[in-house]
Amino acid sequence: MQPGRPFAASVDAPVSEATPHPRPHGLGIAVVFDWALTAQLTTQALASATHNLGFTPNPLVIGGGLVAAACLFALGEGLRRGVPVLRLVQIGLMVIISLVGVASLVMLVTGQFSGSLLFTTAIELGYAPWLVWRLLDKETAAWFTMAQGRGGAPHVSGWQWVAVLAAWAIVWGVVVAWAESL
Repeated sequence: MQPGRPFAASVDAPVSEATPHPRPHGLGIAVVFDWALTAQLTTQALASATHNLGFTPNPLVIGGGLVAAACLFALGEGLRRGVPVLRLVQIGLMVIISLVGVASLVMLVTGQFSGSLLFTTAIELGYAPWLVWRLLDKETAAWFTMAQGRGGAPHVSGWQWVAVLAAWAIVWGVVVAWAESL
């Protein structure tokens, strides 16, 4: 082993082959979160168009929901691929969602209880702060710097993992859309 390079197999081994690559902590959950919001907004837009889930047809809800869904899908895909600036965008979005969760908790504590508010508050105060913490991790930042939009992270690359992420996202997005209609 070479001094200062504890993972080097030999003196002649390049650092990129010998040192382990950084891992993006929380990346899969962040992608599922964005894609689940995509599924939720798409479900709500379709529900508005078809007069379901308590929605009445409203062109602004339909159009706005679909535009926001497209942006969130692109954000999730950009994160999955490792676009560095999108990590910061995701952190900002998760901070905003966490603050909304605090406001939701205040509503619950002051007696404005509903099952859907409890469900969404749990997500807002559970996943969002956790994702901020994981995306701020030094190893995650290093992975995004290394990936530069080329992706390759385990558990978010390859068609099998994309299918798993998409399936989880669709299920959660539809469940949240339904829960908010209660």
